[in-house]
Amino acid sequence: MTLRTYRLTAAGHRIELSRETVRLGEPYTPPISGEWPACGCCRCVVAEEGGSPF
Repeated sequence: MTLRTYRLTAAGHRIELSRETVRLGEPYTPPISGEWPACGCCRCVVAEEGGSPF
């Protein structure tokens, strides 16, 4: 399986940022790093601050 990360321009053109091929039996390594901003949901923000989300 090939996982790809794209960015769309304002004109609607697709620009490929990264590509990672995963083969059966290989150990899982997160293919996307640094492509996404940190999660901003209340659960993740509270956990980062060392609190409990519940």
